[in-house]
Amino acid sequence: MVSSSDFICNENTFEEKIFIGDSGATSLSYRVCRDGRLYFMKQLRPELFPNHNNRVLLQKEFALGNSIEHNNVVRYDSIYESEEEMYILMEYVQGSTIEEKLKNDTAFFANENNIRRFALQLLDGLKALHSKGIAYVDINAGNIMLTQVGNNVKIVDLGFCFSNEFSHATFGVTKDFAAPEILDGNTDNFGERSDIYAVGCLLRYIKKKSGTKYSHRFENIIKRCIKKEKAERFATADEVISAINAHHKKRNILLGIILLLAAVCGINSLWRSNEHNCKEAQRIEMTESQDDIIYRVVSHEERTCEVVGGNGRGNNIYIQSSVLFGNTEYRTISIADSAFATRDILSVRLPEGLEKVGYCAFFGCDSVVNISLPSTLTEFYTGFKDMKRLKTIKFPQHIKSISAAAFVDCIALEKVYIPEGVERIEFDAFGRCYGLKQVYLPQTLKVIERGVFWMCKGLEEVTVPAGVEEIGDYAFYYCDRLKHIYLHAHTPPAITTILKNSSAVIHVPFTALENYRKHPYWAEYNIVGDL
Repeated sequence: MVSSSDFICNENTFEEKIFIGDSGATSLSYRVCRDGRLYFMKQLRPELFPNHNNRVLLQKEFALGNSIEHNNVVRYDSIYESEEEMYILMEYVQGSTIEEKLKNDTAFFANENNIRRFALQLLDGLKALHSKGIAYVDINAGNIMLTQVGNNVKIVDLGFCFSNEFSHATFGVTKDFAAPEILDGNTDNFGERSDIYAVGCLLRYIKKKSGTKYSHRFENIIKRCIKKEKAERFATADEVISAINAHHKKRNILLGIILLLAAVCGINSLWRSNEHNCKEAQRIEMTESQDDIIYRVVSHEERTCEVVGGNGRGNNIYIQSSVLFGNTEYRTISIADSAFATRDILSVRLPEGLEKVGYCAFFGCDSVVNISLPSTLTEFYTGFKDMKRLKTIKFPQHIKSISAAAFVDCIALEKVYIPEGVERIEFDAFGRCYGLKQVYLPQTLKVIERGVFWMCKGLEEVTVPAGVEEIGDYAFYYCDRLKHIYLHAHTPPAITTILKNSSAVIHVPFTALENYRKHPYWAEYNIVGDL
């Protein structure tokens, strides 16, 4: 999402070229403004320019960077070489390095959800590199950034990357984060597991600097990442992602089993003998419904509970709107993170009164075809990610927004109807929904955030209502078949880069045609005034 002028410059704000600092032993860095847009410039040091090998290394970096299209990896735009200088232009990232974030906002990483989201985005970006045969090699607290808007991960500076395609030696990596095989200098041993080692080191570094306490299972995930022997580490980024998503679910189920065993053994009385332990027992109190769903008390005072998972026997998930704990009725208001992740589920029924679907709650539930969302639901960030057979979503009336990344990788989705009343679609909501062909956007819509339809390769046309005021970065990026965007707004919405497909025709009101053609960003696209 672009909610400020972070990526926009003008002659009253920025000079054409501003020195930022050294980018290491071989280059200098600048912020430059070209045609109203900010870029990061990485320039080969003048004294090193005559050396052919130095120029080849910069060419290698651009070739690798330009091959990656992913929201969590910095975008490489262009390379320039003359008889006197050589530089790369890349996406300008407004934000903080992890090192800077730890100094200025330690509370951010004290939040367990933030550290988990950070780790998953970092691993997702590394997946994109690994899929191209690229190992990043130099993961550290200075090369990973969080954007100013949204705190989203950006992997920057691919200068030390190792690739199947390029044989150049890697050097100068940060030793505290480097895997043993990297320090040995034997490029035959570089690979995905080397990056996984560095991710573990970075997570442990964040813990030390911020004072964050990780759960026992999360610590075990990190320990496996940083095993000295490569074969003992996770093999792929996907394996780490699955472990992170699953560990909360396992923890909740284990607590339920412990509590049930305690009841059978008659040791509840021991908890009651101690006031502190009694409160702890209430906090983790659970019951099992007739539909094999496990619920846990959220608040005794408000009489609310959440779903933390199931015992694995049922294929049809029917969540009750309320359940009894003893003789007291508790309302079901949420589903916990990863509650049903990767379960072999055929159907899901979500009750009215439900307010939140947790992080990756139904991640990878590949057999579910339809989902109906209750009108009370307000938060479902990545709740339905990677449901590969999901074809239909029924959104309730009266909701105001579609949560961020809610339906990422739902590749079977073909048609999405977003009801009137929705004002905002948050970042990456339908990213990588490859099969999506039709989208209805409501007249009430005001903001389409960053990457909402990123890589929706089946989209051929989209109608954007007149009330839309802002379209975020990469909103329709990599939509290869997108031929027409019917944009009814008379005032050009705020944008930077929304399309990669330069052949797409953007239809706008005839009376607003000149406004679009004079706009510093809309003018780059094929605009016709026929509405």
